[in-house]
Amino acid sequence: MKKIFLLAVMMMACTTMWADKYNYLTVSASGDEFISLPTIQKITFANGNCVVATTAGEYTYPLSEIKKMYFSVEDPTAIEALPQEAKNLQYKDGKLKVEGDGMLRIYGANGALVQMANVKKGANISLSNLKPGMYIVNMGDKTIKLTK
Repeated sequence: MKKIFLLAVMMMACTTMWADKYNYLTVSASGDEFISLPTIQKITFANGNCVVATTAGEYTYPLSEIKKMYFSVEDPTAIEALPQEAKNLQYKDGKLKVEGDGMLRIYGANGALVQMANVKKGANISLSNLKPGMYIVNMGDKTIKLTK
């Protein structure tokens, strides 16, 4: 009995040490979304949704759309060249214009999800709440890179 208890304690200690190496919660739904672990305050599952409460806001993912969710050590800082104009997304004069309905996602230069919203066609979204920097905006199969 003592050996089993000692073995269990040692395994839990190793698991704790491994957990310290992770930097991001990665949610894979329509695309991978990296959420920085220090910003996460609470994760709950209710009414068929996963709700991630962060210091930047609350993000809701329908469980039916989540392919996988895991902790990762990746530092998603690589930014590939993206078209400046996409058919359903346009950034001009500090506003983002949306030409369709869907889930809009804004990522920081490090790949972490900064903002997410369900938007309607014709919406003009002010980005005044975002700090100056480079952002990746995704809606459906369209992605643009913008600098604020």
